[in-house]
Formats: sequence, structure tokens, C-alpha cells
Amino acid sequence: MIEHKYPKNVTAIHIELTDKCQASCPMCARNYNGGNERPFVGQHDITLEKFKTWFTPTFLKGIKNFYACGNYGDPIIAKDCLEIFEYVRTCTDGRLAIHTNGSARSTKWWANLAHALEGRHDVTFGIDGFAESHVLYRRGTDWQKIIDNARAFISAGGMASVDCLVFKHNQHEIENFKAEMLSIGFKSVNVKSTGRFYDMQKFPVLNSADQIEYYLEPADLNEYKTINFLKLDELSKDITLWQDIVNQTVVQPKCVSNNEIFIDARGTVYPCCWVGSDMIEEPLAVAMPIHDLRNKMVQNSKQHFKKFNKFNLNSMSMEQVLSDSSWNMFDNLNNKPWSCAKNCKA
Repeated sequence: MIEHKYPKNVTAIHIELTDKCQASCPMCARNYNGGNERPFVGQHDITLEKFKTWFTPTFLKGIKNFYACGNYGDPIIAKDCLEIFEYVRTCTDGRLAIHTNGSARSTKWWANLAHALEGRHDVTFGIDGFAESHVLYRRGTDWQKIIDNARAFISAGGMASVDCLVFKHNQHEIENFKAEMLSIGFKSVNVKSTGRFYDMQKFPVLNSADQIEYYLEPADLNEYKTINFLKLDELSKDITLWQDIVNQTVVQPKCVSNNEIFIDARGTVYPCCWVGSDMIEEPLAVAMPIHDLRNKMVQNSKQHFKKFNKFNLNSMSMEQVLSDSSWNMFDNLNNKPWSCAKNCKA
């Protein structure tokens, strides 16, 4: 038996400051294929007052990596995002980071954020090509506003990078886009293809009336193409096939190796954002095989990680949470959680 004990001496925190977001990205779990918002998504915000009761200066002093991203919300939408990062910076000289679509707040706010993050930091903007291409996935965002905000942040001393998802509709412009972003002052442009297509050749994008507006297609240029050998239809029909894949996977939990925890917008503490997402997600109506597979993966996590539902910082201190023996969650890798095998394979 291999034992992976979760560390009590946490040095990295991933936090979801809010589950609110103005965007409707079609492959995001917060909505139905870019259309209507799913009912389980809430309107939670972590305030500065609440944050200070959860995280004392003494606890934060030992944090080497503090970053805000989350599953359903964009951290800059959180009412006290700036003030929380100002507080954290007074407590630690570790790395501070934000992942955002960048399409909110004023340029003045962004300049103030650069000053608040002073020291080792990084803000990653999700920008998927030039304006006309970008909005096909980042629905509900304003490309020019994002660029203006990024310029204000960088001009004030902020360090920023870009994460760019590649699809068939933007693959032709990636090299010019990278050059443009670097000229603005972004320190890097990380280009990546999403694995969420699996073997699908197109993904329907819906409007608020549940009608198909258009389709997303995976990149087909060799330098951006993702080859996925997992066939959704087969996995959905024969779940033992998926279980066999999981059983053969060697898991190296990043939460353990990174000494990391995840706190969602409701204050619940989980090993990571993947588990946190699975634990609150509700079943999808099955319109495609990908929905069926997603439902089964969520159900698997709910069975494996139900003990973590009690770990909420509104009723427990961080010390109480981390001293609980439940954190020895990987003591039986012969019965591996599917989410862990998918996201933390060696």
C-alpha cells in the first residue's frame, strides 16, 4: 500500500475569491455550453473582513505561493479583491498571482493592483487571439478593455502573462498575436490547446434560448493539434474502460507535492480545485456523451471526498481543518479517485 499523507504545513494557497463572472465561456462548467447559467452556481464573495478571520498574519507568513483563480468566478469581480491582496502582501513576501479574463474594473484599479502586488507576482490574462477571434470563446468579455487594463497594470510596474487557448478559428493568427502581446509588455504568451474536446470535431455553443449559435472546433494545424485517444462514446457506454485506465494510472498528487490547499468561494477547504469543482457540481442533462462522462466523474468524486464537505472556514479554524486525520486521503491508491488520475497522473 502506498500512502500519500497530506501536509499540515501548508505553503501554497489557491483561493476562489468569488464564484461570480461576467463571461460565458462555452466549455466552462458554470453555464450550459455558453448559454444559460447552471443553477448550482452561486453569488458568493469572500470579503476582506471574512478573509482576515480565516487567515492570520502568522499563518500567511509561511505561505510561499498565494494565487486566486477558482472554478466558477473571476477573482477581479470579487468586491475586496484588491484589499485582500494588499493584506496578504503585508504578511508574506511569497509569490502572489491572479488568473483572470481581465475584462472588469477601471484602469486606475489595475494600476493600484500593480502597487498592491509589489514584489514577486504574476497576473495571467486569458486572451484567445485578436478581438474577433477572442470573443468566440471568451463570450461576454471586451477585448479592448482587457488590453487597456493590461497596459495600465504593466505601466504601473505589474508583471503579466497571457494564456491563449488555440482553436481552429484562431490558429492562423497565433504568431502575430504573440508578437503583439509581447510588444504591449506581457512577459510571456503561453499557447495551449484544450483537451475538453476529447475526440469531438465540433462543440455546439448555445444562446439563452438553448439554440445553437455556432460551433467551436479544435485546432487542426500540427503545431497546435491535440490527439486524444480516449473516445467519448466508448467511455460513456463502457465505464469499465475508464476504470481500467484509472487503475493503470500512477498518481502523484500535486496538492501533496506542492503543500497546497484550495478554498472555494463558500469557504470550503479541499485538496485542489478539481475536487472542489466536482463536489458542488450538479448532474447535467445528457445531450452528448461528454455530459454522461462528466456526471460519472463528479459522482465518483462525491463518493471519494464526501468527508471534506465538513471543512468550512466559516465554522472551523484553519488549524482545526488541517489537523483532521481525513487529510490522509490517498492511503489506498488501489481505489483511486478518477479526478486524481485524470489531473495528477505521473
